Amino acid sequence: MSRYNLFPRIGANRFANLLTLCSLSFIFLAITTVETFGQSSSGRPVARLITASRGAEPQQTQHRVAARPAVMAASIAPVAATSLERQAFNAINSERARNGLPPLVWDGELCRVARRHSENMGRLNFFDHQGPDGTDLLDRVSGINWKALGENIAYNQGENDPAGTAINQWMHSPKHRGNILRRNFTHSAIGITRTADGRVYLTQVFITR
Repeated sequence: MSRYNLFPRIGANRFANLLTLCSLSFIFLAITTVETFGQSSSGRPVARLITASRGAEPQQTQHRVAARPAVMAASIAPVAATSLERQAFNAINSERARNGLPPLVWDGELCRVARRHSENMGRLNFFDHQGPDGTDLLDRVSGINWKALGENIAYNQGENDPAGTAINQWMHSPKHRGNILRRNFTHSAIGITRTADGRVYLTQVFITR
């Protein structure tokens, strides 16, 4: 029986086929400061929007504001896409084409970043933009030059087409769709991992160079 997760939406027929939809979405637009919005009081992940524009107003009640100075770090070695990662990436560009947007350029550095996060989620059995050690996307891309930054993640199990399922759910979630169809993003990559028990984790990272 198919089962998949994508926060924060739960489908209307939540009891049919024991389906759970869960989704998370991040977007970073960097200038000087970063506004980060907290988790819900229940501790479950919530959709978050992170912006970094001078003088921006808080978007949610719980937030913190912190300066992020530029840090020089070793470069990230690029990796080639697997066939499933390339299939998912091409599907994302098809969605952009249908909406009159230019295609994203594949980025091997971002693929390594995205794949590592998917692997960590599978290995450590968590599903969030932030790792158990407190690191987040800003930490993971240290060493990559970017002007704007975004991330979508997804998790499913038992799907014949795990990439297609994730992309379909992203396109029906306003914040995930917003990342996919953001005109100013220029480069992207998807990192996918499958665990021994069949869980599939997908991470897509977007940047403007």
